[in-house]
Amino acid sequence: MAGYGMRTQKSEGVLDDLKCTAVVLEIDGEKFVMCDLELIMIPPEIVAEVKERLKKEFGVQPEMVTIAVTHTHSGPEIRSDRLPMFDEKTDESFWIRYQSFLKETIFATVADCFENGLAEVEPWYRTVEIEGLYGNRNGVGKPEDKDVSLIVFKNTEGVQAAIVNISCHPTVLGAMNLFISSDLLGYISRGVKDQLGVYPLMMQGASGDMSNRNFRQGHDAVELARTGEGILEQLFASQTLEPLSLSKPVVRPYHWETRYPVDKKALGELRAQIEAQMAVETNYDKHKILQSAIYAIDMKLKKDEITANFDAAVIFMGDIAICKQPGELFSRFGKQIKAASKAKLPLIWGYADDYGGYLADEGEYGKTYESIMSPMPKGTTEKITGDLVDLMAQGAEE
Repeated sequence: MAGYGMRTQKSEGVLDDLKCTAVVLEIDGEKFVMCDLELIMIPPEIVAEVKERLKKEFGVQPEMVTIAVTHTHSGPEIRSDRLPMFDEKTDESFWIRYQSFLKETIFATVADCFENGLAEVEPWYRTVEIEGLYGNRNGVGKPEDKDVSLIVFKNTEGVQAAIVNISCHPTVLGAMNLFISSDLLGYISRGVKDQLGVYPLMMQGASGDMSNRNFRQGHDAVELARTGEGILEQLFASQTLEPLSLSKPVVRPYHWETRYPVDKKALGELRAQIEAQMAVETNYDKHKILQSAIYAIDMKLKKDEITANFDAAVIFMGDIAICKQPGELFSRFGKQIKAASKAKLPLIWGYADDYGGYLADEGEYGKTYESIMSPMPKGTTEKITGDLVDLMAQGAEE
């Protein structure tokens, strides 16, 4: 199972099935595909292969396709370097077989949309700020983004599709959980289905430092229901929706990369400090974070050099502007990017088309698990955010 370095057991069953959800739009003749998977990450090789197949079969340009994940920590691990007990690459390796299954599932899900036929719809939305259930997990009072946006596409026959954009780690279920689950975003998805009749596309936002850690009353299915129901209640407390006007999508790509040597001496010293803290820490959540930091350091110590790639894009489509990026962006940076937009509804879409790691605050490097885990050098987040702010501010016009 993916997500917790301290958890090495195999799963023992299924709490709820994992889903693949797709929304296909055609605006002014341009086909636009959005897809989410209830997994921790999506390998870029799978994304590239599916995009090429969609281009061949349905004429969708690769830049008009986004395949992202909700980042559940209760799904299967499919990265070979994170499977120390099962890392032999053979035709029978679970992760090899599962990746093949994913390619077919994603393509089939999108293909169903085309084969069932598209319907004329009108887009509507509302944004609600959620209170008392989650926030910045690294400290009460720190910057946070608790806005949840619901977009519905409807006609005279009712709601045909929906999207929910939320910035929150789906980590209610802890490392002791051994049951496959979509966790918080999956719970919300099923709740929206009960309300609207369709499963929404779950669009994870800038959730790098967002979770229910400081509001948590447990780590089990009971706490999952309490948190999920609380969010759904606030999201549907009002039925008010505002109209959106969409136009032909325009995509502005962004690329950043770096390569640097691993400072093994500094990492070794940091590891020793964390081990000393673990020896006296009794709080479960804090001990889990320290253990995860050790796991992240050990992963880096296996390498002599780190290569970090970051491919993002800003998608302009009238009243909606989406900044899609592969990382776990801290919420304060997501808010900066959204604030630069002239669109009625600017959105951040994380874990998109790849996994880019944490994008943490420069001032928190070496202090938080996220900065230790990040493949990005100190100060990179500010640089990338500045570039994406400029891209968002430019709008769809050249």
